[in-house]
Amino acid sequence: MPHALPRADVMGRLAADNPWWADETARPFAADLPQRDHFAPFFELAADCALHRAVVLMGPRRVGKTVLLHQVVDTLLQQGAERRQILFATLDAPAYTGMELADFVELAAEMAGLDPNRPGWVIFDEIQYMADWERGLDTLAARWPALRCTVCGSAAPALRRMGDAEAAGRFAVYMLPPLSFAEFLRLSGGQRRDMKQLFTPERMDELNELLVRYMNFGGYPEAVVSERVRADMARFLRSEIIDRVLCSDLPGLYGISDVQELNRLLAVLALNSGREVTLEDLRGESGIAVNTLKRYLDYLEAAFLVVRLRRIDDAGRRFRRDRSFKVYLANPSMRTALFAPITGPDDPGLQPLLETAVVGQLLCSPALSRNTCYARWDGGEVALVGLHPVHGKPVLAFDIRWSDEGIAPGQKNGNGRCGAPTVPANTTRAARKAASNGNGTQLRPLFEFARRHNVRKSYVTTRTTFTVGVQGDTEFSYLPAGMLAFTLSSQAAERIFAKLVTADCG
Repeated sequence: MPHALPRADVMGRLAADNPWWADETARPFAADLPQRDHFAPFFELAADCALHRAVVLMGPRRVGKTVLLHQVVDTLLQQGAERRQILFATLDAPAYTGMELADFVELAAEMAGLDPNRPGWVIFDEIQYMADWERGLDTLAARWPALRCTVCGSAAPALRRMGDAEAAGRFAVYMLPPLSFAEFLRLSGGQRRDMKQLFTPERMDELNELLVRYMNFGGYPEAVVSERVRADMARFLRSEIIDRVLCSDLPGLYGISDVQELNRLLAVLALNSGREVTLEDLRGESGIAVNTLKRYLDYLEAAFLVVRLRRIDDAGRRFRRDRSFKVYLANPSMRTALFAPITGPDDPGLQPLLETAVVGQLLCSPALSRNTCYARWDGGEVALVGLHPVHGKPVLAFDIRWSDEGIAPGQKNGNGRCGAPTVPANTTRAARKAASNGNGTQLRPLFEFARRHNVRKSYVTTRTTFTVGVQGDTEFSYLPAGMLAFTLSSQAAERIFAKLVTADCG
């Protein structure tokens, strides 16, 4: 183990990373912080020593990856795992410079008696600081298959080649997105029974205010739980996330020399978040060459700063060449850092950012995020379309707006339950159809698209109104945008999508 620092210093640092070796009451520092909704599925993956693949935890900066790892260690200890069979190391520590991953296991065996031939857990944080870490992780997993190896890194430097690695079966990759709206509500102090009470007509103004707060700072756990961070949100986002990615991560990984050019492109994309653009449009607004734009878009998407959606036509067909596409900020909170925050529900900047927030919720559902696009043709557009994962036919459709205009009088739902019909179940189809015609020509493209593709479930967001209507064989749910954001970011979206996919086996 060639190393520049004295061996005693390295051992001291490793002992500090693993206080439970010497003290059976020691716990990781982040153990008591609120858990994200992703904890349970990630723990199940990271704790199972029977799965002989390393786990790679990826995600943008400041979304709670390190906290998640600490909570995995704490839960293992609470469940009775042998303390000396747990190794944790944060690789950005200067003391670890020049070490190989296998060196840590050998050192832990010497210091704590870790037996690499028995079930154990080896966890490395900030893996991007390790040169050629993929090879080292492969070597570690092959040499000691009894160990469950988990590594974590920010998406910008570490996502490289992960798609190929996962496809080849080398690693199990878990993506941790920013906080969803459902998580934001929970971490802001709401319990499930309180959330249900939020979804009533009397509390729509409160729900809308919470949605605005979420768009301004809700994507990052620190901002949700810390008043100090929220007080200077622009500085937090700019220095801790955007500048570190644009000025450090991406230039270091891809050799980008003109950081200001990359900054300029991100500002242009933020101004156009949710708008359909072409590379020529972006070239004209940013002054960046088209070939460079293609690379920069790939880099920004790999860094989880932006999300692109592909276009289909009214027949549901993809285009061979994606000349037009939509680009969204991956987290609406980034607008606070780049421009001014949304001041309230009446802010004119809310409408375009609302669609960005809804798309951000799709990142919480792997099934939905992989199968979402938008539709546009001469004379019509559907904001979001969910495709069947096998045959690619549309099964979900969304129209995103921030208005109650066009909802027919008498359609407002009085029972306060999301998705509950406003008419009795035995009402005739003609009457139910008539109840959904209030939006007139504004929603005609959505109606036509749903009818053409026999889409069984469609959503139209409103500001405060919620009801259900029928057009043909399609059920249209009109519901406040905050309700849709909550539904998409909870398990409800997975259940709805799975049910529609199962029903449409053709």
